Amino acid sequence: MKTSLLRAFMGSLLLGGLLHSFAQEFVQDLGSSTIEAESPKQALLEGLREDEELKGAALEREISTNIAETVKNEPDVAIRSMGPAAARPVIKGLSGSHVEVTEDGSFCGDMSATSPDHAVASEVLTAQKLRILRGPNILLHSYSAAGGVVQVERKDIPFGDSLFHGYVAWYAESGQPGIATAVGANAHAMGISVKGELSGRRMGDMETPEGTLANTDIENDGGSVGAAYALGRFRFGASYRWFESAYGIPGGFIGGHPDGVDINLWKRDLTVRGLYLPANRSGDTLDVTARINRYHHKEYENESVGAEFAVNQENLRIEKSMANLGPLFGLRFGAELDSRSVKMGGYVFTPPTRSYGASLFAVASAGGWRGLEMTFSGRLGGAFFRPQESVVADKDAIEDRDFALWAFETEFSQRVGVGKFLTLDVFRTTRAPTIEELYNQGPHLAAYTYERGNHKLDAESGYGTEIEYRSYGELLSWRAAAHGTWFLNHLAPRASGDTNWSQLLPIYQVRGDEALLFGASASVQTTAELGLRASAAASYVRGIFRDGDWGDMPQIPPFKFHGEIGYMWEHLQASVYCDFALAQNFVDRYEEPTPGYITAGAMLEFRWKLAIAHYSLVIRADNILDADVRNHLSRLKSVMPEKGRNFSALAKAEF
Repeated sequence: MKTSLLRAFMGSLLLGGLLHSFAQEFVQDLGSSTIEAESPKQALLEGLREDEELKGAALEREISTNIAETVKNEPDVAIRSMGPAAARPVIKGLSGSHVEVTEDGSFCGDMSATSPDHAVASEVLTAQKLRILRGPNILLHSYSAAGGVVQVERKDIPFGDSLFHGYVAWYAESGQPGIATAVGANAHAMGISVKGELSGRRMGDMETPEGTLANTDIENDGGSVGAAYALGRFRFGASYRWFESAYGIPGGFIGGHPDGVDINLWKRDLTVRGLYLPANRSGDTLDVTARINRYHHKEYENESVGAEFAVNQENLRIEKSMANLGPLFGLRFGAELDSRSVKMGGYVFTPPTRSYGASLFAVASAGGWRGLEMTFSGRLGGAFFRPQESVVADKDAIEDRDFALWAFETEFSQRVGVGKFLTLDVFRTTRAPTIEELYNQGPHLAAYTYERGNHKLDAESGYGTEIEYRSYGELLSWRAAAHGTWFLNHLAPRASGDTNWSQLLPIYQVRGDEALLFGASASVQTTAELGLRASAAASYVRGIFRDGDWGDMPQIPPFKFHGEIGYMWEHLQASVYCDFALAQNFVDRYEEPTPGYITAGAMLEFRWKLAIAHYSLVIRADNILDADVRNHLSRLKSVMPEKGRNFSALAKAEF
């Protein structure tokens, strides 16, 4: 399999070069009609936040096994995991449905938010850009203003005027021995754009300082095809993306399945999109997107199906963007409708349920008062759950539930000097309970838990604030922020201290409690394009329940730090870096504390242009000293540490 992937990489490299040479013979001026050129002006602060996006060279330096590993060094970000495949980002101590993952602006369509053993069904190697969405724009996609949105951009529908663009990427590592490869190309002629992409990943069991963690292998395959057509001020497009994954969840210890669990999943997305760009108002757009998602997931225990999930989801999103409306220099508003059907089989004791969602959203920016900019955002709607009777579900819990949801955020950004900004955000956050939080009543062997929902739960809600200072200088740029959220009803599964003795599983009960979540983060980096380069980032978060004794919230990451220093030449960059985390001793009842750790690494990066292509090669050595790293948010932390010494390489050619 490794040989076939390598052959595909080399063959695609040669094919891409031939196609690019052929396309160059048909170069023509197609004008500047891309969507980016037509978008309305953003608030200044939102534009500055785009500097934190992972794209281009910055993304290539961080590419790893999955999306969570790739963004782990961003401020306020941690990783919830149950092995290398089942890893998901955590933002400001919040995980699950507090953090939404989107692909090209639409829902990802998997079940990774519902359980720690479920993987994000998305290949990171094909991403063009990763961004942690912050501030008021969170409410364009989610009610959870206290959490966040992880945006994956691929541009599967190829709106644009690039005559030809192609790439070939290859990634390999020793910490989980194996390789991944991706090939993609898009072309444009006579108003028609087409795009195609293929990817594959084959990685073995994870190597740790204490040995190999069995049953952690990963096999992923995916791809997409897309097309778009430009007709005057209209753009029409469609794409189809597929993703398949087979990965393991380790076992063989108390609370886990004796032989581990093997999970197979597949996902299919069909997206249709239309845009209207008025000729007389170049800052205005009307965007209509419809997506149909199909997801299927099986968990095998000793070759028998222990759990099965089938999800059918449809989504319609209409968004209008406008610019220069009197005091408003930017306005985005729209509506979203969602329908989702979830059916479960095997030893899953949750009734089949259909849910519906409807929402209105808006973000408006205004400014001009002595350097003050204000951005207002809101999201208003509802979520409706319709469970069906089932022989495996608790009949007393089969109850229709409806939730009215509303969230808002107001951001004040004051320019306090040249390149210096002080920002204050005030927000209300909310979210509806998930199907699992409402109706689940039974064991989930792959997650090592016996889970009890609560069909009487109210919607989660809370109020919060964040203050941030940013400074952009000729030599250094830095930011510091502090945040706090008071949850009136924080929903979270908590260990009850009881055990289901028939399966020897700890019982987790979903509860709604008052809670205080607060923290801070800071980052600094040099701004020189060549010469000495340095950066550092640190994050801290603390969560407390008001349950009589102000107990600590579970699954809160400890203080962490990432620092890097290096030197950049024209075609070469060399750097060394260090990561450390303090011990986490602020834990919920029945939760184990976690010791701190420190790791060191080094990186070499080569970039050059030869003939028709741009080439890049990134070589990393992570955890060089083979330190014992225990991720506090991992269900495996008491069994085995994270990856040990790991050598990785990313090679990419773009035409």
